[in-house]
Amino acid sequence: MKYFMMAVLAGTLILGVGAGVSYAYLTARDDAANRFGVSAVDITVDEKFEPPGEVTPGKVIVKAPRICSSSDIDCYVRAAVHFTDSDAKDYCEALVINPGWQAGEDGYYYWQERLQPGQKTGTLFDCVTVRQDAGEIPPFDIYVYAEAVQCGKNTIKEAWEEIA
Repeated sequence: MKYFMMAVLAGTLILGVGAGVSYAYLTARDDAANRFGVSAVDITVDEKFEPPGEVTPGKVIVKAPRICSSSDIDCYVRAAVHFTDSDAKDYCEALVINPGWQAGEDGYYYWQERLQPGQKTGTLFDCVTVRQDAGEIPPFDIYVYAEAVQCGKNTIKEAWEEIA
């Protein structure tokens, strides 16, 4: 009888420990919260512009665009200039691009520094001059289109190549 009681006690102990281990294994949990924030790259084109009225040969039109960052991270910017009338471009002198900007082979002008949150680039150009020998000039607009990409650890060239 003594051996029987010890066997029952040992069996109960083994079942109890096994049930406890099984319960712990099946109900154990561990949570880890990984929070990620998303940065925003946001820019606007700001310009000083004085409507020219009548466009005549030799007319200097004040137009000085620059890019403003309202991003929350550093970014690189580039801009393109488009005339709405291709003939009108031929009636104007070549744009004088200001220091800090560099013409790319892709038709964009690249600001050569990181643009930090709240900063502005220098003006891309200051004016558009109608050629002295221009004949009848068709009405036209000049659009400045800008893009931005976050800097990260990239150089300006690497940053733009990554999104191409």
